[in-house]
Amino acid sequence: MQGLLKTLGRGCSARLTGGAKNRRPLGNTALGGIISASLLLTSSGAFAALTTIELNPLVTKSTLVAPLESSKTIALSLAIPSSDPAGLKAFVDHVSKPGDPLFRQYLTPQEVAARFGGNAADFQSLKDWAVANGLTITQEAINRTSLSVRGTVAKLNEIFKTQLSTFKTSDGVTFYSASIKPTVPTEIASKVVAVVGLTSGKPIASLAKVGKALGEHPAANSALKPADRSDALGTGPGGTYGPQDLQTAYSIPTSFGKLEKGQTLAVFEQGYYNPKDVDFYRKFFKLPGKLTQTPVAVDGSPITLEQAIELEACLDVDMISGMNPEVSTVLVYIADYTTIAFDVGIADAFTAIANDNKATIVSASYGEDEGFFIADGEEVALDTSLLACAAQGITVLASSGDGGAYGNGYNYPYNVSDPATDPYITSVGGTELLTTAGEEYEFEYVYNEFPYYGGTGGGISTYWDIPSYQNIPYSGYTAGNGGSTTFRNVPDVAAEAGVFTGVAVYVSDQGGWFQVGGTSVASPLWAGYLSNINAAFSSSGLGKLGFFNPILYSVGLAEGAYPYQYMYNIINGSNGYLPFYPGYPGFSAGFGYNNATGNGSIWGSGYAIQLLLSGTQAGTAPGAPGITLKGKVKATSAAITITAPSGGTPLGYAIGVYQAGSIYNKVTAYLAAPTATTFTIKDLTKETAYTVIIWAYNASGGTAAPNAVQFTTPK
Repeated sequence: MQGLLKTLGRGCSARLTGGAKNRRPLGNTALGGIISASLLLTSSGAFAALTTIELNPLVTKSTLVAPLESSKTIALSLAIPSSDPAGLKAFVDHVSKPGDPLFRQYLTPQEVAARFGGNAADFQSLKDWAVANGLTITQEAINRTSLSVRGTVAKLNEIFKTQLSTFKTSDGVTFYSASIKPTVPTEIASKVVAVVGLTSGKPIASLAKVGKALGEHPAANSALKPADRSDALGTGPGGTYGPQDLQTAYSIPTSFGKLEKGQTLAVFEQGYYNPKDVDFYRKFFKLPGKLTQTPVAVDGSPITLEQAIELEACLDVDMISGMNPEVSTVLVYIADYTTIAFDVGIADAFTAIANDNKATIVSASYGEDEGFFIADGEEVALDTSLLACAAQGITVLASSGDGGAYGNGYNYPYNVSDPATDPYITSVGGTELLTTAGEEYEFEYVYNEFPYYGGTGGGISTYWDIPSYQNIPYSGYTAGNGGSTTFRNVPDVAAEAGVFTGVAVYVSDQGGWFQVGGTSVASPLWAGYLSNINAAFSSSGLGKLGFFNPILYSVGLAEGAYPYQYMYNIINGSNGYLPFYPGYPGFSAGFGYNNATGNGSIWGSGYAIQLLLSGTQAGTAPGAPGITLKGKVKATSAAITITAPSGGTPLGYAIGVYQAGSIYNKVTAYLAAPTATTFTIKDLTKETAYTVIIWAYNASGGTAAPNAVQFTTPK
């Protein structure tokens, strides 16, 4: 099976050849480890009381402007420890690990609460304390690990013995933070592990990068393409990439999305947008299906159109919809930046997502340097929310940032972006995609457009230890291109993020079409793509995809392959910029894992087939189904006859249609029911050679030696 996929697949691979030295000075790594360990102890009486809260490191790099208006209302999140944090983590490790007896045996929010929830008496005591002190409760975690409140600046100054003030950064951004280290009241000090929101940083953490404002009626592709350019521009407005371009380039199996009606995905946003702009995008590109966009207020956030956010929000929903037009609902979780700081909003949004338990896949295209989140314990608050999502089978992705290896300068020179650095998120980096005739895949290299538009975030955490899924059984896998064998490496995967090439986004009240890039593009692209796979898994009876990283890093290992061999491996470029950071080159691409593009970008249908065949549960995998051509091959279609396999009972048939003649063999994946005896392949190209391979699969794996037929379509 592996040999056929690699022979007919997306290009050559190479074995890793050793480990380059870790290029990252780890700085405050030891401190981060101590902090994370101390904050994850169990019950309220088992850890040292939280007495003070460190100031945001941005404060010392900024100018104090004035005390914050006393009547302004501030949102806080009080993080409560799980009653069994080690048990919660162990459960997530089991439920997410292929081959484990608990694999995909997910819990409901109520079951998470019953088994791992915060202490009920402590939680009630916190609620009573909040009300008694004039604070308004805005959200409660069902699992009792967080309580969200609001209070006036005057009241919070009094309660926490601090002064909330306005600061201005060197680049002119205004933010608020405590100017005096807050003191945690003794009544709650032994009950909380973090108080998030008193020492917040920059208010907007959006990562979208606008290359050009194109207006309502941009020039067509043909008018833009230079005569000497061999690669294609997109077919979207102004030569941008439209959804069909990306579907073609990445061989997205969009037919999978039709297999499960009613899929619900979610995005995190710091403000609202005009949903009619997404409707216009879908109509312009003639996307099938019908999409419902539902705003969800986080912590009582206003549902208000924010011009600073609306392009980002439209981009997120457009990319999800473009990768899987059959997604029926996108839930838009809004923590408006004018009333909720980013560190509070992102953690509380994931708490709300876990509470609701409606979304199967979530994308967050926002981020700030990891170091800005350590001081007030946001890392712990967020991680607990993400563990709940993972326990419930919710897949979470986040953009790795657009500051290259350097981030926003928290810990000179290298930084990684939060929330993408969290080990329970799939971190998505960026590439620059080139396509050839017909928008077929030609080449990708690391997204790096310094000094104008930044580059893909990526590097090594100074806070999180390396997760078990990155310790795959191959010596130096994460270290082969300068990564770490000790700490969390990001990103995990990558996709198109180039600003100079760019995707199309429509925002009516800002003038029409825009050419947009950044890793804000890449994360929702992966979310939309994975929703196709999720539909295939669920409709086949394999369950929700769930926390993706253990699957990502394990696929193919049993047969001696490694994750990058089923993706487009990125071997050119880096996320560094020496003119700004002499002596610090960032992280380079290369065969295998690298800290610029992770395991690689989307080889959509080929990778989807491999995931379907990678079952490791106890039982017998199906043998090889028979395949023969049925009748005469037509110019644009061909029918096959399927003969049931021996061995284990199949849950379905995966059919790969490989087209000869492209730079990377183009593959389209289809699924057939286990009862199917015939199948018609449509949308073929006349006078083209094809190889059709068929596998049977179930939870125990897929056909090891598949059968195939070959044919050439007539004129």
